[in-house]
Amino acid sequence: MMESVESTEIVETGAESTESDGAEQQEKEDDGEYGSKSSKDYISWLKAMRDADPNNAKFARLSKDNHGRLFQLNQLEPKGIDGIREKYAMLESIQHGEMKGFEALTAMQDEIKGMAEVDSLLAAGDPKALEALGEDFNEGLAKLTPTILDRIKESDPAAYASAVLPHFVDALRGSELVGSFNGLVDVLEEKAPAWLPEDRKDAWNADKMQRITELAAKMGGWFNNQEKRAADIKNGNAPRGTSGEKQGQKTATVDDERAKFDKDVQDHHWKTNISPKLDQHADQKFSELFKHNQKRLNLPPAALASFKQDVVKEIMKKATSNKDYMAGITRYRGQKNPDASTVLNFAKVEFDKHAKSVVDSMTTQRYGSFLRGKPGPKPGTEESAPSNGTKPGPVAPGVQIVTVRPPDNMINHKGRTLAQIHDKIFPLKNGKVVQVRQ
Repeated sequence: MMESVESTEIVETGAESTESDGAEQQEKEDDGEYGSKSSKDYISWLKAMRDADPNNAKFARLSKDNHGRLFQLNQLEPKGIDGIREKYAMLESIQHGEMKGFEALTAMQDEIKGMAEVDSLLAAGDPKALEALGEDFNEGLAKLTPTILDRIKESDPAAYASAVLPHFVDALRGSELVGSFNGLVDVLEEKAPAWLPEDRKDAWNADKMQRITELAAKMGGWFNNQEKRAADIKNGNAPRGTSGEKQGQKTATVDDERAKFDKDVQDHHWKTNISPKLDQHADQKFSELFKHNQKRLNLPPAALASFKQDVVKEIMKKATSNKDYMAGITRYRGQKNPDASTVLNFAKVEFDKHAKSVVDSMTTQRYGSFLRGKPGPKPGTEESAPSNGTKPGPVAPGVQIVTVRPPDNMINHKGRTLAQIHDKIFPLKNGKVVQVRQ
């Protein structure tokens, strides 16, 4: 047994390995229990105990192994087992979500690695970086956008212009500025109608100038308002994006942003899958109900479109006054993605319920006199004497006698001569010529 103990390298992993760790460590002698000198002395004592009594060999080997482990432990942590306990307790105290200890530490390392990847994507300008951030970052990104744009404006003006220009054009397209400008161009291109008497031209020009002035004022007012808003934002007197509560305005929350997103999705669904088909049904229904009268009236496209628009507005007015119908529409509008066919059938029923009565009543109101009028005499003949007993003059060829003045939107004012004005003769846009006689 003594020979087996001697054949075992006592504490080579401890004290003896220390001799091979370098000249500096070999020369280091300290008085600690696990210093190089103390370890050598302890090994020597164990050998002496083993040699003195073979029965001590077993315990000498155990003591040597235990000392070697403790020696390595103290090399790893000078405080020994107490230091290891402290570090282990610290490791167990780490938490990340529902995980703790080593699992939490591993998860944090993975998360840090993911953050580094996002940083790389941001530095490279890769849009995937925003996808990695997720929906929870939308509010923060909205707050940072003005600051990011300011920074890009200073560092790269060309990139700033490329980023802002498309959004700037989109904003202008639907603004009051562009609408007023287009209206101003239309007014400037207007010319006084040829049939307008000379004594009315000054009034017509004055009205034109008034409209020009009003449109120009709207353009200036819109720009001044935008300039004031921009100054307020720059000076911190108004919120930028969703940057919190300012001057009584409520702070936008994640729920608010989600609600807005859902509403945008719902609006897109209605505009794409429902509204166009409802408009198509309205066009078809109107054409069906007005077909017979259109053959008789022969309204020009512009007048027909205007009348159809007025009819549809009146039908929708009646439909929206129905509480049951509005309750159903409200229910469908509350759904994120309602079935398009179900909504269409529901709306069509209500539209058709009012369509015929509205078309008939508005046709009678606007064109009743023309539809009730009798055909005029043949060219070269004379109209029968009026009720007052006087005999009217001869009817010009191709002129139809009516008792009510036609609506202004049906009259071809530019083609009307001075003689026709005196004789109450009206050339119509549909090619007919009528004369009013009562």
